Amino acid sequence: MRCSTIGKLAMIGVAGACVGAAGAQTNGPSGFSARIGGFFPTNSLASDIGGTWFAFGVDYKLNALSVSLPQTATQSYFGLSADYYAHGGDNTIPVAFTYNLRQNQMVFSAGIGPEFRNASDLTDNGVGLSGQVGFTYEFGNTPTPFFVQAKYFLSSRSELSGFGVYAGLRF
Repeated sequence: MRCSTIGKLAMIGVAGACVGAAGAQTNGPSGFSARIGGFFPTNSLASDIGGTWFAFGVDYKLNALSVSLPQTATQSYFGLSADYYAHGGDNTIPVAFTYNLRQNQMVFSAGIGPEFRNASDLTDNGVGLSGQVGFTYEFGNTPTPFFVQAKYFLSSRSELSGFGVYAGLRF
């Protein structure tokens, strides 16, 4: 049952990436990125549940909300980020409004927003406040660049805080 749910979610992520890739090939970059990887909880209670959790996420660049900076080689913009990390029946979906600072192939980000959690050993499942900070490195300057990303998620429940490590594509 659990593998079936994870498999369905992975298929949705792959389908979303394919749709984004098709759009990127015809209309150019849209500001959408998709990633897949693992989540490593930093709290010992969550680590006892399982060392590595399945994780994936998407980002969307809000093109209308770019911020001008005095340095010409640096770009700054706002975006939306949604992630999903799960192990067995425990899962969390942090959604964040992010500020991104890009310099060449590196992107630094920070965000805050709600998290939707469902963990078997928590008594207060539901919605809480979460934050995230991240670092991304893009390989190549192509219309659909490949990237690696590391994020730290700050959850209102310490059991659900930790590091996410991803690989993905920007469309």
